[in-house]
Parts: sequence; C-alpha cells; structure tokens
Amino acid sequence: MTVLRRPVTGGYCVNWELLTAPEFERAARKCKGVCLLPIGVLEKHGDHLPLGQDVIFSHAIATLAAQKELAIVFPQYYFGQIYEAKHQPGTIAIRSELLLSILESICDEISRNGLKKIILVNGHGGNSKMLPYFCQLMLEREKDYMVFFSEVYLGSPATNKLFKAKVDEHAGEKETSCMLVLRPELVKAGKTGNYGMPKERLAKLKKVGLYSGILWYSDHPGHYCSDGTPGTLAKGEALVRANVSHLAEQIRTVKRDTTTMRLHSEFYERANKPHTRSS
Repeated sequence: MTVLRRPVTGGYCVNWELLTAPEFERAARKCKGVCLLPIGVLEKHGDHLPLGQDVIFSHAIATLAAQKELAIVFPQYYFGQIYEAKHQPGTIAIRSELLLSILESICDEISRNGLKKIILVNGHGGNSKMLPYFCQLMLEREKDYMVFFSEVYLGSPATNKLFKAKVDEHAGEKETSCMLVLRPELVKAGKTGNYGMPKERLAKLKKVGLYSGILWYSDHPGHYCSDGTPGTLAKGEALVRANVSHLAEQIRTVKRDTTTMRLHSEFYERANKPHTRSS
C-alpha cells in the first residue's frame, strides 16, 4: 500500500494545516461540512515505537479515508487521557480540568469555520471512556454542530485471522504492523523487549469485577502489552486498508445524516421549556 505524501482528493488537499485560506473555504463546501479530528496522546509504546504512535496512526487513517470520501482533517491532536503513563519519559498528561474544556473550545472553533459535523477519530485506548463522555457533555450547552465518536479499531473479523499474538493490547503485533506501513523509519527493529506480559498484581480485584485507576500500571508498568509476536508489512497493509474503508464509510454516513441535528434541535427546544411539552 502506498501512502500518499501529498494528500489530495478531487483537486483538494484534505489536511487543514496545509490549506490556504481560499482553499479552506472551497474545501469546507466541497466536503459538506465534515471535519475529522484525530486524537491520541504522547506515551511510551514499548521500546520500539514512537511516543506519538496513536495520533500518528489516527491522523494517517483519517487522511487516507478523507482521500476516499472528502473531509477536512484537523492537525494531530495529542491532548487525551494518559495519567497512567506519567512515570514514563516523554508522556504529556495535562490537567484533567483542561482536557474537556480545550477539546470543546477546539470543536467550537471548527464549527465557527463552517464545519458542523465533527468526527472524533480516536487512536488511543485511554480515551475510549473520556470521548463518549465528552459527546454526552455536548448536551449541556446548546451547540450549532454535532460531534460523533469513532474508534480507529485496528482490526476486523477478516484481518484478525492474519495475526498470531495471544497478547496484543499495546505496542504489539498490530500497532507495529501498521507503523511499518505508515512510518517505517520510526520503528526500531529488534527493540521490542521481553517485558510485555501482564504481571497480574491485582488479579484478585479483576476476578470479582472491580476496577481501579492503577490497574493498567499494576499489569504493565513498562507500558508494553504484547507477547512479542513481530509485526509485518503485509499485515499492516491489510489493517490500514480495513481501517481506511471503515472510516470512509462513516464519513459517508455522517454526510447523509439529517436526523441527528434535527433531534438535537428538538431536544434543546424541549430542554429549555420542559414544562410546556409532554413526552
């Protein structure tokens, strides 16, 4: 699979930061107001993958998907939930009270620029609870735009058959394979290490269904969760294609959708005067 270095679809560049102002204005109309916001973090990914792995991946998938189904792709966004990695070098974990506030401000600004359908393209597991919560919080104050949440899911029934790893949750076979396609120069060969298996230090809590914020650290203090099965270029190509097709279909669906915004307007109208309407 060839990753294009000049991301252009139908004569339009898809990356926000590479557009001129007149190009941005034309592209916003052409893409029917859809913006992809790729989100990750800066965190350790074993000893062989870059700190920005998650957002490098989500931004690349967003760019390739937007080449198939036109949308504007926001620049790489690194500010997610990653407190469990604060003990590792290179981690950026901004204060919790800022996380959601900054993201809301970014979405407000995207909307102010005419893009009213925003898809959060998440590439980091630690954001998987925070970002749906953020979408719920968007009902707190009336907005003239919609936010959708999408996971870059790193697998499908078809592609999962290609992989051999028994343990592969972080910096393992799948993530390494994808990076070999997207940014091979950033993969450090032979540096995967042998410390990726869970330590099970809080196994008794997990056995009875209890959760604690320290659970990830208890199993993976080295921030690597893999049995060491190596990634390959061929597997990465299959995964990248699957993710790009999946996201492109989501973009098409969001473009066609008129119901979500109508329901939003209906909700706000009723929420502002709940005593005047019956359910």
